[in-house]
Order: sequence, then structure tokens, then C-alpha cells
Amino acid sequence: MNQLIGGYELEVATPECSPTTTLWRAKISLQDDITEVLPYLNASLPNVVYDHSIGVLLWDGDGRRYAFRPFEIDIAPVADRTDAEATAGRVIGMVNDVWSRRHEIEPSYEGVKPLPNLLDIYKLLPRTNCKECGYSNCMAFATDLRTAKVELVQCPPLFKQPSTECDSLRQLLST
Repeated sequence: MNQLIGGYELEVATPECSPTTTLWRAKISLQDDITEVLPYLNASLPNVVYDHSIGVLLWDGDGRRYAFRPFEIDIAPVADRTDAEATAGRVIGMVNDVWSRRHEIEPSYEGVKPLPNLLDIYKLLPRTNCKECGYSNCMAFATDLRTAKVELVQCPPLFKQPSTECDSLRQLLST
């Protein structure tokens, strides 16, 4: 098998900004530079933000945030050392798998813009919690609107009267 990542070291620590938290982060220090696989990961994974110019790919997957850099992969949160070891093994396996299949994958150097700010979306909704959209409240609707799981037209109060909020939301969601 054509592996990109051979050896690595795993460090598990609390995030520097929250030393008293019960959640941990894992830092995988790599012996091998993974810069070349990042465009292939960008093409293969959902929910990524990629900046080719600085060699950083962020991925939200499996309820975690992964940050891939040339000689490092950060993962948060992890529950403990055992969880970190298992997760590190899976992500290393995934990177090596994508690398071994790179001849089958069209690399993507395109950066993906981050999702719009949830509160910015929420502020433009009617905030009546009317449930006409099928959600229990406007914040829940905004959350799924942000990730395109629902469409703007599913909020009837927005369309009862012409509003600048509707146009602003369309613009915000299209960027």
C-alpha cells in the first residue's frame, strides 16, 4: 500500500484557552509532510474549509473538528487518551487511503468559504418561534438553514410581507 504517513507522535492535552475543561484535544505530530494530500482531502471530504496558500484544511466530521497542516493534525474534542488513539488511527488511515487513491480523485485547490454566522442568520429571521416551518423555534430553523438542510421558503412569515430581511438572508446564504 502506498502510505503517505508513516510514523507519528500523539499528544493529548486540554485546550490552552480552557485548561479546566473535561474535553481534550489531540495533536498528531507527523514525521511526513502531508501538504500534497490536502487537495485530495478537500475533494473527498464534506464540510471542509481549505486554504491552499497556507496549507491548512479544516474538516468537521464525526462530531469533531480536524485541522490538517503540513506536519500536524489536530483533533478536538476527544474524551481521553484511548479515544484520541482510536481517532488518530482512523484519521491516519483515512489520509493514507485518500493518498493511495489519489490517481482516482480530481484534486480541488478551491477554498471553501466558512458557513455564515448562525446569529447573523437568526437575527434576520422573524424570531417568532411560530413553528410554521416545522421547527420548534427560529434558532433550530436557522441552524439547518445555515447548512442548507432546509430552504428559506420553508419560513412562511418571511414571505407574508415583502421584507429586506428575506433579501439579506438570500445574500448571506449565497456567499
